[in-house]
Amino acid sequence: MKTLKRFVLVGAPASGKGTQARFLAEKYQLETLSTGALLRHEIETGTELGRAAAAYIAKAMLVPDEVVNEIVRNWVSAHAAAAWLLDGYPRTLAQAEALESNLAELGLPLDVVVWLDVSHGLIQARMLRRRECASCGCITRNGEDTCPNCGGAMYIRSDDNLEAFARRWKDYERLTEPVARYFHAKGQAVRIPVVEEKEPEEVFLLTRHALEQFAEND
Repeated sequence: MKTLKRFVLVGAPASGKGTQARFLAEKYQLETLSTGALLRHEIETGTELGRAAAAYIAKAMLVPDEVVNEIVRNWVSAHAAAAWLLDGYPRTLAQAEALESNLAELGLPLDVVVWLDVSHGLIQARMLRRRECASCGCITRNGEDTCPNCGGAMYIRSDDNLEAFARRWKDYERLTEPVARYFHAKGQAVRIPVVEEKEPEEVFLLTRHALEQFAEND
């Protein structure tokens, strides 16, 4: 049986990646890398790469692949002995190829890509019901007016509308879904299809079973 130690998690916006990342990290004892958090850390600590990233962010531009790739490479190199999960990277085929190249240089295998393949209709319906608490940041998907966590007022996020969702889904189909299909074609991805609403724990149960089969059949 293959030991799963290095993970990539891929999925569309509002597919539940954040929740599943937490479940995976707990189950497999993984250190989680969020590229957004890593970029903020580089910027806050004033590194050369952080300053480069900040210059693009200040102009409301996407941080170029070469900057993101180098930041991730440095993190992976520093965590060479660790078990980890990359959440939100790679987002493009160019980033996927850079990750493979960097891991090969470091002599590290990528063990599995978890492809959270949630249907367009389900994500759209979920997004339209999503609310966030103004007090504690709790996010729900049942359209509540009152936070079930702290009793605070819930609000609709500015990007939770059909027009914004259409743009984000188009970007996912154009840029990130090809990453999932690339790894799937190479036999490195575990696809978790979700076409009807399920509790996060149910989705993780499906994911865990799929990963167990993947490890056994490798």
